[in-house]
Amino acid sequence: MGISTELPILYSIACLLLGLSYAYFLYRKENLLSSKVLRNSLFVIRTLFIGFLAALVLNPIVKSLQKTTHKPIVIIAQDVSESISDTSSVHFLTDIANQLSDFEVHNFSFSDEVSQGFLAENKGLLTNYSNLFQDMMSRFSNQHVAGLVLATDGLYNRGNSPLYGRLMNYPIYAIAQGDTNLNKDVSIVKVHQNEIAFLGNTFPLEIAVAAQQCKGENIQLTIWNKGRKIYTEKMLIASDDDYEKVKVNLLADGVGLQHYTIAVTQLSSEKNIKNNSYTAYVDVIDSRYKILLLTDGSHPDVSAYKSVIDKNKNYALEQVSITDFNGNFEEYQLVVLFGIEESSFVLKDLKKSKIPLLIFDLQQGVYKQFSSALSFKARGGIEEVRAVKNEGFSSFTFSPDLLNLIDEAPPLYSPFGKYTMKVGVEVILSQKIGGQLTNNPIVLLDEQSERKVAVVSAEGFWKWKLYDYANSKNNSAFDELFSKLTQYLVLQEDKSRFRINYKKQIAENSTIYFDASLYNESYELINNKEVELSIWNENSEKFEYEFSKSSENYSLNAGVLDVGKYSFLAKVKGTDVMKRGNFDVKAIQLEQLHTVANHQLLYQLANTSGGKLFYPNQIDEVVATIKQSKNNYKRISTKEKLKGIINIPWILLSLLALISLEWFLRKYNGLI
Repeated sequence: MGISTELPILYSIACLLLGLSYAYFLYRKENLLSSKVLRNSLFVIRTLFIGFLAALVLNPIVKSLQKTTHKPIVIIAQDVSESISDTSSVHFLTDIANQLSDFEVHNFSFSDEVSQGFLAENKGLLTNYSNLFQDMMSRFSNQHVAGLVLATDGLYNRGNSPLYGRLMNYPIYAIAQGDTNLNKDVSIVKVHQNEIAFLGNTFPLEIAVAAQQCKGENIQLTIWNKGRKIYTEKMLIASDDDYEKVKVNLLADGVGLQHYTIAVTQLSSEKNIKNNSYTAYVDVIDSRYKILLLTDGSHPDVSAYKSVIDKNKNYALEQVSITDFNGNFEEYQLVVLFGIEESSFVLKDLKKSKIPLLIFDLQQGVYKQFSSALSFKARGGIEEVRAVKNEGFSSFTFSPDLLNLIDEAPPLYSPFGKYTMKVGVEVILSQKIGGQLTNNPIVLLDEQSERKVAVVSAEGFWKWKLYDYANSKNNSAFDELFSKLTQYLVLQEDKSRFRINYKKQIAENSTIYFDASLYNESYELINNKEVELSIWNENSEKFEYEFSKSSENYSLNAGVLDVGKYSFLAKVKGTDVMKRGNFDVKAIQLEQLHTVANHQLLYQLANTSGGKLFYPNQIDEVVATIKQSKNNYKRISTKEKLKGIINIPWILLSLLALISLEWFLRKYNGLI
């Protein structure tokens, strides 16, 4: 302990001199006191009182060191995911916590999220070790942790591998749960599908089927939609560890969010049948887009493009010569220009609209009227180029078949010259001249203005169509390129005055959010009206909500709903403005896909951290190991405390006692 002040020591001496002076002038002529000892005592008391009182005005600080002893911390984490069928962990983990009375024990349960305390039921839909370790690092940063007791089965389906990325500096004592035996099991491991499909089109499903200990078994894969069996395929399991991908093309014959239930045969001796089925969700759009194809002469590339669009029942293609067109551009959702002269008068009217454009511009001149992001300086002649997909382009995906076609198809022909592009333009296909990859575009996308503009700067795509058919006996890969490009261009933003943004597919443990925007007649955002929302489940139960106003928009948190189909009606109060919609809360099936425990991962995790692997019947060994660990020591922390003397009660009481003693002695001796 020490006392300090920011003022020079002369101030302290001045306080003492002030006390001496005050006492001297008070007692130097005090003749009523016959006792010299008493007078000197009163002199000292008055000196000390005045001196201390003056010193308090300087606000001196008392410095002290406070020592605190901390017990070592033990973290106990319980995996409560559905992949663990045994629910006894809450009992033996509680037993461990009770035996570690010399430690500061913190109990947690985790699956995808981390919560305090143990749970009696395993209902977690996901397992995320990364989230657990990150949470523990945040909670116990700069604290002495003796170890982490982790009761789990070693299976995870979210986040990174627990063997990598850990920054904890304390051992992990893993308690291995679950069954490591390989039982007979057939499962649907993964399903890849498009989230959106157009009515009347086919879309692909890629289904990964795995089988363990089922060699020689005959199984059947079936797909159901609206209670109808729409696909079936028989399969023979060739080995005890079989894995096979099945590609299926389905017809989108129903509008809205469609459920496709995929199932494989349940064998009589299977223990886990939850992974024998999987539900895929595809949003089927019923929308027929009008496309205007303006041409000036004939070209085989026109026929090649037209053949792609004619196959799609969602498109109504109208091909018109530039000299014959006298219609209204606003009737169309996409205008395709091919071989049009830069001076054509029709382009003046087209420039006034905001309709998306696809320009086959072989002369590199027409696009200048609609996009300032690309410039071309011709140097004469035509050169042979090959196409390369731009790795940075991600607005839509390319299948492996299309990528192979781009890589192997015959060369295209493009005008020779220098291209200059502004930042923001997305190149879809680039030119490769000889063996040199260039930045020159073959297909580019410009969305910087109020309209989408795609420019094709080469010709010869009709050769790609013939090449694709010669190799695969169909034009699927060739069709994919222009089909996806067209689909991307025609899809436009909602222009209605009342809009609702929401996810049509929500995982069962996720919170459901709605955002709404309301516009007035001048298309300005407003939120001066109340908006209500009604949701109905499959049993016609109704749930009422009201949107909250935020800034210029509306927002709503509908919470977590049970698995199933839902419909809703959002309505602006006091008006006839409303929006209807549907969404599905889908089940998360990841915990059922893999149920064979991975104790090898737990062994590696414990070993690399300096811990050890145990089993549920070794609870006493877990406790003994932690107590005998080198991390079992108490930590002493020292903290400096600063406190003003004027805030210390006993200092003030001492001064009160001094002045009271002086008063009593003066009163007793007749000085008052």
